[in-house]
Amino acid sequence: MNGIRYFAIILFFTSFLNPTALGSGPQAGSLHGTVFDGESKSPLPYANIMIVGTLLGVSADEYGKYLIPDIAVGSYSVQCSYLGYKPLILADVIIKPGRTTTLDIPMTVTSLEAGEVSIKANCFANVELEPVAAATMSYEELRRHPNSAGDISRIIMALPSVAKVNDVETALIVRGGSTLENAFYVDGVPVPNINHFPSQGASSGAMGLINVDFIEDVKFMPGGFPARFGDKMSSVTEISLREGNRHEFTGQLDMSMAGAGGGVEGPLAGGKGSWMFSAHRSYFDLLIDLFEVEASTTPFYTDFQTKVSYDLSNRHKLTMLDIAGFDVSRIDREKAIENKEGYYGRGNWDVNTFGLGWQCLWGSHGYSQTTFSHNITAWDSKWSKTTTDMVESSEYTTEQQFVLRSDHHLLLGIRSALDLGVDAVLQDAELGNFWASNLDLLGNQIPAINVSRDIQAGSFGGHASLRKEWLPRFITNTGVRADYSDLTNRGTISPRVQLSYIMDERTTLNAAYGRYYQRLPLVVLSQNDKFKDLKDPLADHYILGFSRLLSMNTRLTCEAYAKEYSRMPLDPDQPPFFVIDQFAKSGGGHTRLVDSGKAWTRGVEVMVQKKLVERLFGVVSGSIFRTRYKGYDEIWRDRSYDNRWMFTIEGGYKPSRSWEYSVRWVYAGGAPYTPFDQTASLAAGEGIRDANRVNKERLPDYHSLNLRVDRRFHFHSSDVICYLNIWNVYNRKNIAEYTWSIVENRQRTSYQWGILPVIGIEYEF
Repeated sequence: MNGIRYFAIILFFTSFLNPTALGSGPQAGSLHGTVFDGESKSPLPYANIMIVGTLLGVSADEYGKYLIPDIAVGSYSVQCSYLGYKPLILADVIIKPGRTTTLDIPMTVTSLEAGEVSIKANCFANVELEPVAAATMSYEELRRHPNSAGDISRIIMALPSVAKVNDVETALIVRGGSTLENAFYVDGVPVPNINHFPSQGASSGAMGLINVDFIEDVKFMPGGFPARFGDKMSSVTEISLREGNRHEFTGQLDMSMAGAGGGVEGPLAGGKGSWMFSAHRSYFDLLIDLFEVEASTTPFYTDFQTKVSYDLSNRHKLTMLDIAGFDVSRIDREKAIENKEGYYGRGNWDVNTFGLGWQCLWGSHGYSQTTFSHNITAWDSKWSKTTTDMVESSEYTTEQQFVLRSDHHLLLGIRSALDLGVDAVLQDAELGNFWASNLDLLGNQIPAINVSRDIQAGSFGGHASLRKEWLPRFITNTGVRADYSDLTNRGTISPRVQLSYIMDERTTLNAAYGRYYQRLPLVVLSQNDKFKDLKDPLADHYILGFSRLLSMNTRLTCEAYAKEYSRMPLDPDQPPFFVIDQFAKSGGGHTRLVDSGKAWTRGVEVMVQKKLVERLFGVVSGSIFRTRYKGYDEIWRDRSYDNRWMFTIEGGYKPSRSWEYSVRWVYAGGAPYTPFDQTASLAAGEGIRDANRVNKERLPDYHSLNLRVDRRFHFHSSDVICYLNIWNVYNRKNIAEYTWSIVENRQRTSYQWGILPVIGIEYEF
């Protein structure tokens, strides 16, 4: 009921506020950018750009640059055409009052012979050249998503490739893979984890770290990704940050239930470059202190982000970025006992990624992208049992990576291209992990594990891929990747291949195969010197896909896939369990591991996506899949992420330049779990799982409805966005997991988010 009241209050005030009473003057802005070849990055002179549904349009100059002034404030679609290239429509372009919106337009050479067909403009360009299963989202699609709360991972969780696990965590479970198996890149720079409160060795966390207002677009690849990416078995997420405003100083302030902050940006060196800076801080701890709220946990976080771009010449550009996050959580012992919580303590998480990039254009022949980066993640935590006051676990670990990547894209003519690249990683880690002697999941006593060591290790990789259009409609992309690590003294060879057949201008068939190796995390390898002898886990991906344009702004995709895992780590002391899944969920130590584990995932995904060209936008998707593993006892079981089926419908309606409404509804099958052995658990005073029913029970089905309303107010040279996002509108009690309370010595049920109103305001100036 509280959420409905908040909804009514916001609607009341925003319905009667008159923005013209708060500001005056012309409500118009400008559109500026560069039209360029999407493969060579070279500018396309004299391309034609027009605002769909208006009489506004221009031709780019000899450098591919264009400027359209005096555009009425609102949301538009922009169409671009150039001889020999596919005409493209870019939807959801926002024009703001008194400001210049930058829109750079990548064009794609048509794969069909001139005159063969009349190619019509659409919103889904370059489909046959993208990795199979790739999904791309623009900034505006990210900003207004009814499940985002400014968190990229939560938006990706709505795609059919990602299993439904837990609303409370930002954990990407991609086609059966655990959170250890995901890679993230920001402007080509690898970022180990894009979340606050990061898990050691995995990619999950509590909430997003990346400032969504800095994002230009996000590309998510849940399988079949090309040879330039290595050391991950499930997915790659590429985040492209936009450049700062090269024409004027602008800024943005925002506040929501999660925290407050803002950003500023402006030109550099007379428009030869730009800069951006943002900072945010949560205020959970401030509210708890101010209102004297009874709470066991007092978490808070702070993050800072910077990007600087500078043109050395028309062909050379330098970029610098920095992403930093600082997280703190405290659980007081007295309050933990009062609230019947089993553990108390404190945790500090500090992360920072610094990167330098150099882009070199070779005219119409291609380009090079070289980055050098430094990542550092530090964990400092200590957790104790409330019942015994004994230390249960602690982390005093700092992991650093120095990464050099250089990728080169060479065009060998209109119908072929060669990708070459190398990368080198230097790891420098100070590991300090402790797990107390305790009972394992089956009730067996395990000794304490104390890790204290320094690790310096290097790894090296190289890749080559050749794309060839053998016929006007048939495209192959074959590649290979080679990697070597001096920590394990082993090398691997990973073949990749993708085939595309363009049936007509609307329909494309795709197929792909790839082998993907991944080294075990340092937190696992450091537990025993013999673990370095474990073979690198691998997954073979097989994908068959179909894509059909239903209209210029609507696309249907259907994909069938299979992932075959081998050489996965298993613990002989816990034969029915799958180490990777257990570690991703709760961490922990092991005294023995072998590399004989196997697993597989198979499924079918269907998605219909409609871009916002007029007033409606949305996605309808569904998937059916199975994911299983073979334990050390040689028995096949369902993995912990085996929802088996999921269905999502999301979309929105934009009746005017000021109002926008969106909705998201998800229904998914219940995930497997292992019930407690009640008799053994009561006797031990701890949760002991039933060894005869490992992952044989299932949680109730998951379903949830989110609603969102946005209201824009436009002034002379600024605007305000107010939004209300209500999660789980009908307050479905979705179960996250069953836990054992060591304080009460009984089973408890942990629920996901109940009804939750997320209110926010953004001021752009």
